[in-house]
Amino acid sequence: MQLRIFITFLLVCAVAIADTAAQSVSKTGTTAGAFLSIPVGARSAALGGAVAASVNDPSAMRWNPGALTSMQQPTVMLDHADWLHVLRHSYLGIVLPVNGNSALGLNITALTMDDMEETTFDEQDGTGRMFGAHSYAAGISYAIRLLPNFSLGANVKFINETIWNTSAQGVAFDIGTTYVTPFDGIVFGVGVTNFGQKFRMDGDDLLVTVDVDGTSQGNHSQIPANLDTDRFDLPLALRAGLMWHAYNTEPLRLTVMADGHSPSNNYQSVSFGAEVAFLDELILLRGGIPEIGLPEEDRMFEFALGAGLGYSFGNNLGLKFDYAYQQHKFLGGTNRISVSVAF
Repeated sequence: MQLRIFITFLLVCAVAIADTAAQSVSKTGTTAGAFLSIPVGARSAALGGAVAASVNDPSAMRWNPGALTSMQQPTVMLDHADWLHVLRHSYLGIVLPVNGNSALGLNITALTMDDMEETTFDEQDGTGRMFGAHSYAAGISYAIRLLPNFSLGANVKFINETIWNTSAQGVAFDIGTTYVTPFDGIVFGVGVTNFGQKFRMDGDDLLVTVDVDGTSQGNHSQIPANLDTDRFDLPLALRAGLMWHAYNTEPLRLTVMADGHSPSNNYQSVSFGAEVAFLDELILLRGGIPEIGLPEEDRMFEFALGAGLGYSFGNNLGLKFDYAYQQHKFLGGTNRISVSVAF
């Protein structure tokens, strides 16, 4: 029965991919807030992002807030990756279980870089003036177990993107559910992320002077003006997935998972992941293949690998260390590290 459920799910995903494969216009690069699509959490990244039904740490606030109810202890997670050359991507997540049936969470995501020197058409070697750019998102989450096998969660976040003296900001929402099916404990998860207002850049760097009368001489025709920039949607995405413990004993566990992903700024795709745990969850090995079905020119990742160590000190204190390597299609590989403390 469980194999038929997985096969049915994969067939549905395949039909969805085939339906979009004939599209001739790519949606890549058509949204703001691209940093919101970067994977969060070394475990989730190593599984190729196929975690809508299986995310079990504070990165759930990024993937599926409904999964927060699976956490039984207060947990803090720090996640960091040197992301594509000079960029740094970091995440802080804090989850506090409440009454055994609900959970509160706080999260901060940051994409930062060192300051750069300004260049212009006339001074292509640099003007000597430095500027910076960064993107931040700060959110608060709440999840509740409405039924013994069904949970619902949401995350509301404030987002800011800044380059020098120009910025855009707004509010967005994430919502997710998890359902433990009666079919051999297969878990079904759905997450909708980045539903929010359009973003528009505004700031002092867009102030210019305009000559309203090109026929007159002098400065009396120069007036200040503000460049009007376009408004862009956030990268809205729907992710639905299944998780199945294919083999589960006390010393050894094998879990497989699959996600279907439908973003507003790219084609639909499917991701697969697998996790093997040894010695009662002490050592974990992971692998994932993301974005199957995307055209080659729009595919960001080729594969992901990772490992984890988890140890409980016996006094309600647990420590987890996770690592992920993601191979990018065109820009090499990135390394991601997460540390989680449960107490």
